[in-house]
Amino acid sequence: MAMKPYIGITGPVNVQETREICREFSEAGYSIDAPHIPMLGFLVSYKTLNGQPTSNRRYPPVSTLSELLQATEGKVLTMIHYNSKERDSLSNQVAQIFDGIYETGLCKAIQLNIVWPDLSQVAKIKEQHPEMQIVFQASHTAMDGKTPNQIATGVKTYGDSISYVLIDPSGGRGMPFDLESSVAIYSELREQCPALTVGFAGGFTGENVASRLKEILQQIGESNFCIDAEGGLRDKITSAYGDDLLNLKKVREYLQSTASVLK
Repeated sequence: MAMKPYIGITGPVNVQETREICREFSEAGYSIDAPHIPMLGFLVSYKTLNGQPTSNRRYPPVSTLSELLQATEGKVLTMIHYNSKERDSLSNQVAQIFDGIYETGLCKAIQLNIVWPDLSQVAKIKEQHPEMQIVFQASHTAMDGKTPNQIATGVKTYGDSISYVLIDPSGGRGMPFDLESSVAIYSELREQCPALTVGFAGGFTGENVASRLKEILQQIGESNFCIDAEGGLRDKITSAYGDDLLNLKKVREYLQSTASVLK
């Protein structure tokens, strides 16, 4: 059975942001019982997991994860968005992240921001955490040089280990995705992997999300897809990636505009 589609926001770094985003979800009419559930994504990297410094302002200290997850009060689907170059020990890293938060139910979802993670590692994550909802990120690098058919065929090899696929050529950089190519990938995924819930990400803002969603609905003829926003909801401090701050007014506009199309 396919998982419920979600409306996502990724990148809160403190309790205040977390609580305020949850309130905005609620005011826009999104709840765990809604047809589209609210998703809040928290960024973790191999560096932050191991206590190394990062200049990227979107990453909270790993030591605060439990507190941030508790601040959602179970009102949203909580998800860790994880990136690492240490591919061979991925399942061990995931076990380290979720130690104490999986068993207590604070978080049972992860998006793997890793280009075609090893099948055996993904299977092991699922074996160690049977209720884990795993999101495969179809990033620009993962899709580069591949046809929609090849992408869907590759995703299919993960079998029941994954629950979602996010078509995400932007990777948090706020760059709008090409609708035609993303829809072609979506259609191929729906045909080859009907049990998966598929979503779109890339450059969503309060100003463009309603029109983009209407275009997607017109193209695919169904509304059971996810979306996620990150870079488009932030204010840049410098041009460096991640040197930016969450803008709650942009969050509100994004959610209200989304709700006007996807109830």
